Amino acid sequence: DGNQIIYDGLKTIWINKTKTTANTLLAPTDWQVIAKAERDRDIDEAVATYRAAVISACTTIEGAITDAANMAAFQALFDAPVGGNAPIHDWPDAID
Repeated sequence: DGNQIIYDGLKTIWINKTKTTANTLLAPTDWQVIAKAERDRDIDEAVATYRAAVISACTTIEGAITDAANMAAFQALFDAPVGGNAPIHDWPDAID
């Protein structure tokens, strides 16, 4: 029909997945941020630390995806070191 179709590339897809993961990890503690904004209620220190770690991890992962110069570099983001997480899945542990 002559309409142009544009598909997202791997980097765009994985940056979007990274943002979704970060939002999912942050969602259970969003109520504390809302309570702080609406009622000036303190945010638990462990929650504030966890949220900062999630946001930092998201920024780091997005940067690694963006900086992958070729397919081999992109694929390397999925390689997990012994006893660790693959860079693309290197999120902080959940708070208790």
